[in-house]
Amino acid sequence: MKDVFMIHFTLPEHFNSEMWDVIPAQRVVVNELLEKRVILNYSLDMDRRNLWGFMEGKDMAEINSIIRSFPIMKFVTVRIHELAFYDTAPVGLPELILN
Repeated sequence: MKDVFMIHFTLPEHFNSEMWDVIPAQRVVVNELLEKRVILNYSLDMDRRNLWGFMEGKDMAEINSIIRSFPIMKFVTVRIHELAFYDTAPVGLPELILN
């Protein structure tokens, strides 16, 4: 059984050119992990200082291994929290409208 972890990335106050250069590669990695449902949710605040991700994995070591591969890692600080539960709104099919 897999557990869910919340990862809080604190981004630098000012991005240098090297940081800007790795953002496209970061997006590719995140999109691949979203498609595989390893990353369940990924959000950035309006100030662009905090990034949160919810990830599913067998243990903390697996999550650490995954996030160490992120291109942005040398620019951010990370805190990982193992969650007791992770609830989401149910996803359903859109209401069918008959004309």
